[in-house]
Amino acid sequence: MSGGRPRDETIDQELQATALALFAEGGLAAVSFDQVAKRAGVSRTALYRRWATREALVTSALLGYRARAESGLEDWASRPLGEILEIFVDQTAAAFSDPFARNLLRQLFALSDQEAEIKHLYWSTIVEPRRKAFSLIIRQAQQNHEIDQSLDPELMQDLLSGAISYRLLAYPGDDHAMDAKAYVTAVLRAAGFPIQLR
Repeated sequence: MSGGRPRDETIDQELQATALALFAEGGLAAVSFDQVAKRAGVSRTALYRRWATREALVTSALLGYRARAESGLEDWASRPLGEILEIFVDQTAAAFSDPFARNLLRQLFALSDQEAEIKHLYWSTIVEPRRKAFSLIIRQAQQNHEIDQSLDPELMQDLLSGAISYRLLAYPGDDHAMDAKAYVTAVLRAAGFPIQLR
């Protein structure tokens, strides 16, 4: 690290995992460089060499978490619409049964206006790029007459994310009566996406 040595990616991943665990447990207030360093067994200097703020650390950890969840699917935006929707169903349904994923979402939604930095970083680095890519996919599908041309791509995504987020946040995690894939598929159809119920 010092003296021109490359950063140890293993340490980076360990620090990100530690920060993300703290964030899932208690939100941004639970994430301090002292706590991360103590739990990970490293010095605070090792953290400051990598991230200037805890917000940057948590955002980096969220990006890493997303990348691992989508390993092998990095080219999702270039795939046919039907395949993209199937990937979305599988990924989202998996989140319903993952307590850690649910806790992460709860903490993200609980961020206050005083925690605007991480909200901005999360939006600009994770949410916004995906929404823009998905809007382009929807518009292309509209040109191909796969999706109703009168529908607004942004509103379609709002309806989709709103319904999914509400279900993840408001319903108990042990709601075994729900067929997650069927629910996500039904929401996609209600929002205007051409996907058949499984």
